[in-house]
Amino acid sequence: MNKFFMFFILLVPIVANAGTYKIDGDFEGCDYDQFYPLAGGGILECQEYNYFYEYAPEVRTDGREVITIGDNKVHATLHNGSVIKTKVDGEFNGCDYDKKINLQNGLVFVCSSYGYKYSYSPEVMIYFVESNKPQVFIKGKKYNGTLYKK
Repeated sequence: MNKFFMFFILLVPIVANAGTYKIDGDFEGCDYDQFYPLAGGGILECQEYNYFYEYAPEVRTDGREVITIGDNKVHATLHNGSVIKTKVDGEFNGCDYDKKINLQNGLVFVCSSYGYKYSYSPEVMIYFVESNKPQVFIKGKKYNGTLYKK
């Protein structure tokens, strides 16, 4: 292989294929650093606030970059990953440092931040995004901490 050809290969960016996806269920618009599960697998992460409502809107992409959700232009990215839906086992009074929160699926979430929000058995979404640690959202609010098996 000659040097010019090798140099040319290095200058040409590798472009992922464009695609279409669907958000799994109700979608009430983007919010900064929020994750949304995609039907069939994968996770959408918003990098802006843009409120609109659609049920299971289509997501159009240019590789990993999102172009539109429904008819709305948004700044968002697609990630490889999965989500687990569960609930808090009983009352939830928010997070406090080192507080243990039992989840109905047998996991335990130990808080490393503070945030108060009362609810009985609220929904928990645990996002496993590429090689990052799990992201835990309880009743739509992100909490920092660590997941353990009972």
